[in-house]
Amino acid sequence: MIDERYSIDSRYIMVSLILIPIVSLLGAYLDNNIAIFTLPYIFIAIGIIFLSIINRVENIKNGIYIFLIFFLIYLIYTFIIHFGLMEYYNTPYPFVESDEGLFHEGARDVANKIRLSYKFEDIAKIKGYLDLPGSIYFNAQIARLSKLFGKHTFLVQKEAVTLISALIPSIMYSIAKLYFNEKISTTVAIVYGLFSFVPYLSSMLLRDIHIALMYITTFYILLERISIIRLIILVLFSIASYYFREQTGIFMVGFTVIYFFQFVNLTIKNNFIRLYIYIIVLIVLILIVLNNDYLMTIYNQTFNSSAEHISEHTSSGSLGAKIANLPFGTNYIALLGFSQMQPFPPSLIFTSKKGMFQFVYLLAGITWYFGWGFLLYGIFKKRIYKKIDLKITIMFIFSIIYLVLIAAMEFNQRRQMAVYPILYLIMVFSYLEMSISERTKVWTFMFLSYVTLTLIFNYMKL
Repeated sequence: MIDERYSIDSRYIMVSLILIPIVSLLGAYLDNNIAIFTLPYIFIAIGIIFLSIINRVENIKNGIYIFLIFFLIYLIYTFIIHFGLMEYYNTPYPFVESDEGLFHEGARDVANKIRLSYKFEDIAKIKGYLDLPGSIYFNAQIARLSKLFGKHTFLVQKEAVTLISALIPSIMYSIAKLYFNEKISTTVAIVYGLFSFVPYLSSMLLRDIHIALMYITTFYILLERISIIRLIILVLFSIASYYFREQTGIFMVGFTVIYFFQFVNLTIKNNFIRLYIYIIVLIVLILIVLNNDYLMTIYNQTFNSSAEHISEHTSSGSLGAKIANLPFGTNYIALLGFSQMQPFPPSLIFTSKKGMFQFVYLLAGITWYFGWGFLLYGIFKKRIYKKIDLKITIMFIFSIIYLVLIAAMEFNQRRQMAVYPILYLIMVFSYLEMSISERTKVWTFMFLSYVTLTLIFNYMKL
């Protein structure tokens, strides 16, 4: 029997606490900015406060330990990527993804505008920031904070991303702890922190990692006990997510509605009043959908000339276009499957100019492909959906719908990963339900299938 009092070895915590200031000091020296050394302490304090508010008391110790360990890991990885790009490309702006430049320059611009008394609503009306006012405004506040201790540089923004990234495996631990013992929960968090798409995004100045934190925190709150405080937090997260990216914010509203219905069902005993509230909420949601340009665009693209649209916008070459032209319905299932294999084929990342800095992305993609083997085996062979929390099943259905719609637009793990924690949780349930021989069969099948698909792809030069 695994001891429920299991805790992370204190030696790892001591190493983290010793190395964080050393690594930060080295980064400050290389970046010529003392803020790089100072800000990690502020970010760590913010992270601990956040976890203390979100978590149940009995979860907090190991949750904070996991946060500190991954803060160090992601900080080191960020510095390696940042200074590696500078050395390799001899550029002051080391971007892996081109969008990073937009967020960096936007933060600098908006920080100046805030100094000139621009408010958030003013920023949201600027044409260039219409689709991302929340993330630009957040980055601008980080820029302003950095100037209190040094100067605003690109690496300052990346340190803030390190904070956001390190919180994700800690929340994953809290979710797992609702269903598993301490040791399994810690393992679940560490595996997700090392082999998901979080490490890849932890070194980049993009909004996807912020949205991922909002989503995984939302999932945790949905699976936790019902309370008015958590309902308020969900509403605030939905608003924030909407201003970070409209489409992800809309889906988060859907998850929040699930919690709201649970809250109403628990607190209001009169059936007539409950039904009245449900009807009002559904009418409001329908009106929001009908008046939302983004959702109506997706609807039109899905049911009118869907194949043509996907073929035009596919970013994974001719294979994506061929999949898009399959019969309606089949093409969306195939697109979902293909999107979950990205980057594919493995050689794809090395064709990129900065492919050498994307190995972690490839590792995450291969790991996720294997995870799907356990998820599907658990659903179809072990009937895992009969054994898990109904709330997990509902969120899983919402997540699949989200993935299908995103896959119809583009093959982009950055946008898809927001809902991965729920899929990962089901993968874990499935894995734990299997015998050793069943696990071996899944590992073997997924390995052979991945190698076979890669060989076929390369042979046919799709």
